[in-house]
Amino acid sequence: MRGRSRGREDGVPYAAWLGQPGYLAAEVLLALLAGVHYSLADDTISALGTGCDSPTSTGCSSASWAMNLVFVVFGALQAVGAVPLLRQDAARARVVGWLWVVAGTFSVGVGLAPVDAHPTLHSLVALPVFVAQPLAVLLHARWLTTGRVRVSGTALGVAAVVGAVAFAVLLGADSWSGTAERLAIWPAKLWLPLAALTQLRSRRRAFGLP
Repeated sequence: MRGRSRGREDGVPYAAWLGQPGYLAAEVLLALLAGVHYSLADDTISALGTGCDSPTSTGCSSASWAMNLVFVVFGALQAVGAVPLLRQDAARARVVGWLWVVAGTFSVGVGLAPVDAHPTLHSLVALPVFVAQPLAVLLHARWLTTGRVRVSGTALGVAAVVGAVAFAVLLGADSWSGTAERLAIWPAKLWLPLAALTQLRSRRRAFGLP
């Protein structure tokens, strides 16, 4: 009975990861509907969290509060979903869990400190996301999964690492910085629901649940 209860308790945080693709939908919709002369290829994601102070402003948003709310909500869900990993005995699982917690927590910080209002603080809280999140995808796949899931996760992790490096090189450039940043960030949003389903199946088997 205790095992069944623990399995159900762990299922709740993992469920927080299942909705992560919703972040992608929200970001793209806000770029298309609220972005002012906004380019998914060239403008940073953070620019969607900045307001347009003048009619000639570009690469900004008419609903910056919405993007900042998206950062906060999905960052918090990402961190919550890692709780079962932190409870595991295996050190590798806890390392991966803490990487997800760091990435999620600092994603919340990105939303609470928009770049137009707090440029220095925004840069400081964004940096850990670009380090912890790609590593979380890659190590989660390599250490905690097998088979096709591992192959898929590894590919996403490598893409995220390449994207993070490319974004660092292109930061401040007029072109392609948005593409590089999304290559660094989006793989995690695709990996997390897959990881959640994989972990849930593993936990159910471990506790003898159907």
